[in-house]
Amino acid sequence: MIEGAQLSDDDLRELFALFSSPTEEEVAQIYSVQEPLFFRNEDITEEYSLVQEKGDYARDAWRAVIYFLRRHGYKLTKDGQPVNFNTF
Repeated sequence: MIEGAQLSDDDLRELFALFSSPTEEEVAQIYSVQEPLFFRNEDITEEYSLVQEKGDYARDAWRAVIYFLRRHGYKLTKDGQPVNFNTF
């Protein structure tokens, strides 16, 4: 069993970029070095101001985390059963 997970600065940049890129097109751009949305361009020390409904915030955060975990090889289970990431 792997105990916990350590997040690097690049992991934090990627999570922030995923969270702040709600469309599939924007998600694709965060992994493209040529795009201004490329996740390694994020300054994680900068302050971020959020203006959106709490429900939208929660959905975007959940989507970002699930996408990040799937991309990094983690598997999600609920009550011992695998969860299909493609349903998020």
